[in-house]
Amino acid sequence: MPKVSVIIPVYNAEKYLHACLDSVVNQTLTDIQIICVDDGSSDRSPQILDEYAAKDNRFKIIHQQNTGIAGARNAAYPWIKGEYTLFADNDDTIEPDLCEKTVAVADAEQADMTYFFVDRGRHWCNIRRRGSQIEKVFGIHTLTENDYSILLNYRWIWSKLWRSCFLLDNDIRCPAGQYCEDTFMQWKALIHNPQSVLLPKVMYHFRINPLSASSEPSKKYEMGLPATYELIRKMLRETGNYRDQWKRLFLNQKLEDIRTVYTILPKYRRKEYLRMVKEQFGHDEQEYLSQNKKLKRRVKVFYSALQGSRLAAAEHSVLVALRKADTVLRMIRNKFRMIFNKGNFQKTPAENEL
Repeated sequence: MPKVSVIIPVYNAEKYLHACLDSVVNQTLTDIQIICVDDGSSDRSPQILDEYAAKDNRFKIIHQQNTGIAGARNAAYPWIKGEYTLFADNDDTIEPDLCEKTVAVADAEQADMTYFFVDRGRHWCNIRRRGSQIEKVFGIHTLTENDYSILLNYRWIWSKLWRSCFLLDNDIRCPAGQYCEDTFMQWKALIHNPQSVLLPKVMYHFRINPLSASSEPSKKYEMGLPATYELIRKMLRETGNYRDQWKRLFLNQKLEDIRTVYTILPKYRRKEYLRMVKEQFGHDEQEYLSQNKKLKRRVKVFYSALQGSRLAAAEHSVLVALRKADTVLRMIRNKFRMIFNKGNFQKTPAENEL
């Protein structure tokens, strides 16, 4: 049995696919299985996959009609043979020792989920901040509600190594036909109380590719977010977890995420998006907004505007404008840092120790 099964959904990725596959093939831990699912590509991706498989018997190639990234990932599940499972997207790359180091940590700690840091290019500063938060979570023994909130935000499916039996026995997979699949999977995983650890080192490199299903702020993703949260609510109810801590976490995350997506939407999409949000804004959301005094003001203002308050609508417009201005300033600042520091950002204290 291989130590790690690496799952890579592939769709029209010929430009970056070689880099992705090479980073997996050249892992220092060689005892791996590489499952690639060609999701109906119309470029040279299928031929590239077959060429790699002809040279390396660790590959398992699946060719199928297009089902979307969730369907492509799910198609790999019956073929998983590894003790652990790692997900990677077809235009990203991983560090040569990702499998070796995460397996060593997972084995030592008997972990179901082994988190690591992700390099998102120009978003490096965000990683450092979020990395600092997640380090604190794993520095304690009993997780608080705020700790779970941080973990729910660290939702990327490829930001951790999964123990395969935990993944398969609990049927933790992407919801078929849905987008925002990372969000759903992270929720379903955490309610099963996994043993989780952190390797505080950047091991995964995310490529911002406008043609990628995983990076494009697409209409399907935006419009799929409200529906995904309804699936999560249904799952929590069916498992008896839609109460107390998990209910509060659900409402907080849903209200935050939906408001955040609205702020990055093009204006011509906002009307349709708000219609969907209103349809799924019920008694629980209203009660949570009215009773939670710690909820961020920008979130309360957004939903007050949603319910018809003109004053709140005006305030929210100002808040969105200020946020956009702050984002532009941070991008300019980071650009100058890259120029003057030649891209060598200061590492986190945890990374300096490794």
